[in-house]
Amino acid sequence: MDNAELRTRVGAAHLLASYQYFADSGRLGPLVELFLPDAVFRINDDTNVGRDAIEAYFRSAGESFRGVDILPGRHHLSSIYVDPRAEGGAATYACFQYIGIRGLDHWGTYRDEVVEVDGTWRFARRRVTVEGFAANSPLAPVALRGPGA
Repeated sequence: MDNAELRTRVGAAHLLASYQYFADSGRLGPLVELFLPDAVFRINDDTNVGRDAIEAYFRSAGESFRGVDILPGRHHLSSIYVDPRAEGGAATYACFQYIGIRGLDHWGTYRDEVVEVDGTWRFARRRVTVEGFAANSPLAPVALRGPGA
């Protein structure tokens, strides 16, 4: 592994960890700045293009999470794989779990295209696939939620 590959692997992994940190600490401004201005953020079938749309998504998600009283919560990231690209940037893959005050809420995978711009790593594309969720999760279809959810 040469120095350029090492810098790519470390930079991309730091970007993934920064996303978790800013999301979990409610720091919306720095979270949105992790994306390129024209980035694509997709969670299941919901696609958001550009920082304004991505910020609106995160605001709405935060309200949903506050509304069902699962905060504070933390993302747990595992199985991080960084695939440096010969033309620059990298593709990444990682698994996540979100654990709130009631326990495990939802889990899934991230698949990303990341690039380095002026020495800072950014998401060009992020695809979040929620593979499962607890019955009272704000991500669960309304029909599956418990009474009062």
